Amino acid sequence: MKPKFPLFSEVVLLQDIPAYKLKRGSVATVVEHYPMTELQQDGYSLEGFNIPNVTVEVAESQIISVEQWQKEMEILEKLHRLSVVKLVHLESYIEKLLSEESSDLQKVS
Repeated sequence: MKPKFPLFSEVVLLQDIPAYKLKRGSVATVVEHYPMTELQQDGYSLEGFNIPNVTVEVAESQIISVEQWQKEMEILEKLHRLSVVKLVHLESYIEKLLSEESSDLQKVS
């Protein structure tokens, strides 16, 4: 199976890794992919965190592509400008989209 994040692609951490003093939003490069069974998440080795000679191991759910991260940050900035009423409407719409996404994924499986 093709890895979600190809070797040498840049990714962003979705959570802190205190052992290395890495923060959510830190960017690194994928240097290895560890495919797992369907019941487990694939793993990745990352390098390039301004920490010389250190490779960090993460699960697929702990990283995101730089492109997706940037898009999400743009959306978040726009959310901060919305009124509470508009946010409530948006939340309902997002729930509808997630439901559709789930249905689409089930059709593919």
